[in-house]
Amino acid sequence: MSDEIFSRKTVNSVHSKLKHALFGVLTGLVISLPMNASAAVIKDFKASYEVDAFDIKLGTSQQTFRCEQQNCTLTATASPSGIASWFLHEKTEEIIHLQQTESGFAWQSYQKITRSTSEKGKILKTVNFVKTDSMPVRVNYVEKERFWPIQPKLYDMVSIAYALQYAKLNKQPLNGFHLQDTNLQEAVDISDSNPIESLELADLETTVDAERFEFETSKAKIKVWLLPSYDYFPGRIDVYNIEKDKTITLLLEELPETL
Repeated sequence: MSDEIFSRKTVNSVHSKLKHALFGVLTGLVISLPMNASAAVIKDFKASYEVDAFDIKLGTSQQTFRCEQQNCTLTATASPSGIASWFLHEKTEEIIHLQQTESGFAWQSYQKITRSTSEKGKILKTVNFVKTDSMPVRVNYVEKERFWPIQPKLYDMVSIAYALQYAKLNKQPLNGFHLQDTNLQEAVDISDSNPIESLELADLETTVDAERFEFETSKAKIKVWLLPSYDYFPGRIDVYNIEKDKTITLLLEELPETL
């Protein structure tokens, strides 16, 4: 009988020690694992892009991104400069509202205001995309009262480059993206070209490694170069208009400044 009691005590003791040892290993493992629960975020920035067409500088696009908690505003202003200002008399301001959370980078609204540079800033045209309040939620092109379904990864031509940046920062798949324009909403298939390329910035002094992504709609073919060493920041964007056979290029003038 004493041998049986001794045996039970021994087994219970071994079980207890194994249990504590296993708990210690698991606890240590959890503590030692990197904290990837929080998503990588796009930090507040300002950047300047040279805008070219037919190898001629048309002007500059100033872009800023600021967040208050999850609510972010991306602003892009473009105006002609140099010789281009002799025959281009418009400047634009685009304001995009987004929500940046641990689960995603969600588009909220888009506004574009086109002003005259020769008529004291007279507003020539506005474009507004907003989400409807009624169910089901849709995208409303306010000026034309046109509607499209909302999509989980829906972006305009400006914000889609930063949506790619967010996806790459967080190692998310590049599928399910949709592009919204005034005439259409289209699903886009994004391809990643390897290997890494060298990209010379507009200052003609800075060369950085870049990863090129391509996608197209029925109206345009788009290429975006992201900079892996700088949190995948967009370094260059080419938009080829199929109907007009014209490419507009935005090339980073210098590395972006964190705000």
